[in-house]
Amino acid sequence: MIKLIATDMDGTLLDDNKQLPENFDNIVKRLFNKNIRFVISSGRSYCTLKKQFSEYLDDMTFICDNGAYVVDKGKLLSVSVLPKDTVKEAVRFCEKLGLTVLLCGKNGTWHNSRNDSQHQEIASYYVNQVKMEDLTLVDDDVFKIAVFEESGIENDGYSKLEERFGENFNVQLSGKYWTDIMNKGVTKGTALRTIENRIGVRYEETMAFGDYLNDVDMLNNSYYSFAMSNAHESIKKVANFMTGSNNDNSVMKEIEKHCLT
Repeated sequence: MIKLIATDMDGTLLDDNKQLPENFDNIVKRLFNKNIRFVISSGRSYCTLKKQFSEYLDDMTFICDNGAYVVDKGKLLSVSVLPKDTVKEAVRFCEKLGLTVLLCGKNGTWHNSRNDSQHQEIASYYVNQVKMEDLTLVDDDVFKIAVFEESGIENDGYSKLEERFGENFNVQLSGKYWTDIMNKGVTKGTALRTIENRIGVRYEETMAFGDYLNDVDMLNNSYYSFAMSNAHESIKKVANFMTGSNNDNSVMKEIEKHCLT
């Protein structure tokens, strides 16, 4: 019996227009009635997620910033703050490479976007975001450094970030244009294990959905692990099951099939 469901947002639960499924409210309320825990697991920050899911803050669990900030039914469960000197080093390193940087912290998100298209891309994922010319002046607890490369980051920017920071930090591809830097050991999967242990749910009782490389560890901690048909090829090799695309309401269909019939 499935007792816990965790789903990624972009490319998974949301369609390409960043919209929730039409039957989302109906499905999650039926899950609550069956005491099945529902977890939103995202690279997005809590300030963004709590605005989108304001009706469910006391009922859901939120794995935010790829596991660096976790809120369980309205209570902060865990937080992992990056060293301030590392944040400044990463900002300077990325600026030399011509990469756009976002600092995701307790009080907001700061970025140094270079044009309107970059700003629009950032605004589609983050609320409470502020443009700053010098990000080394940000005075906040930073959980995640998100790095954006407009031409695609996987083939060039990611490898340079991994080489520079990968030994001591978790450098993770989170999208075609995005790489995230968190403390070592911080992943969606680590956060999911913490929740499983907290509420007494086993691997065999967990369902998870994902589409990109920051979802790997989460899928590995779930027997009912589903890769979207639009997922990165590496995700399709990791997941135990396949489902349809994020534009076909596939997450809700699998939940209804396995949990609500």
